[in-house]
Amino acid sequence: TLSNSFMEETQGYDVEFDPPLESKYECPICLMALREAVQTPCGHRFCKACIVKSIRDAGHKCPIDNEILLENQLFPDNFAKREILSLIVKCPSKGCSQKMELRHLEDHQLHCGFASEKCSQCQGIFQKNQLQEHIMLECPRRQIACPNCAMCMPYEEKKVHDEICLLANVFCEYCNTVLIREQLPNHYDNDCPTAPVPCTYSAFGCREKMQRNDLARHMQEFTQVHMRMMAQ
Repeated sequence: TLSNSFMEETQGYDVEFDPPLESKYECPICLMALREAVQTPCGHRFCKACIVKSIRDAGHKCPIDNEILLENQLFPDNFAKREILSLIVKCPSKGCSQKMELRHLEDHQLHCGFASEKCSQCQGIFQKNQLQEHIMLECPRRQIACPNCAMCMPYEEKKVHDEICLLANVFCEYCNTVLIREQLPNHYDNDCPTAPVPCTYSAFGCREKMQRNDLARHMQEFTQVHMRMMAQ
């Protein structure tokens, strides 16, 4: 059986019939296959929703011959409904070659691998048979864990995170030693042999800067200069 959501569309069935739909099963208002077919006392068939809307919007008349027509004069055309639901249609999903009676189309689409489905993470539209691979391997919103700090995040945020992760491996820009990012400040301030450092006597006016491993030599060579600075 077809679900209420499938049956309660506001127009006829917009599907490809094979063979093509006969005109007697076509709604003259929406030009699609009759959905919930009804007949008028003057003998014309319409989709129930189409003719009810026509009566409410355009007045109490049949749009074919202008005969007076009230909503309560419409009656279900169960014969036409049965006939239409038995007609063969093609699956509308690109790539699928299946054909079936119209009454089975909705159930087929629920399971058709070629049917379109929305990715719940990025909202992109994909074929159902490709969705799982997309979610696991390609989706920019798929969840991943940082291999360094184990923090979880969407894949598309990984690049930004990698630039700030405190446990990521980084090179010291001065001596090329590999450390983790959170060790860098202490390394620069205390350990790096080639980091630029000010002279110990900078507070007394020495403007010299050098690599840390040259500081001892500078202190030795500039002893007299530093003494004069301190004496001033």
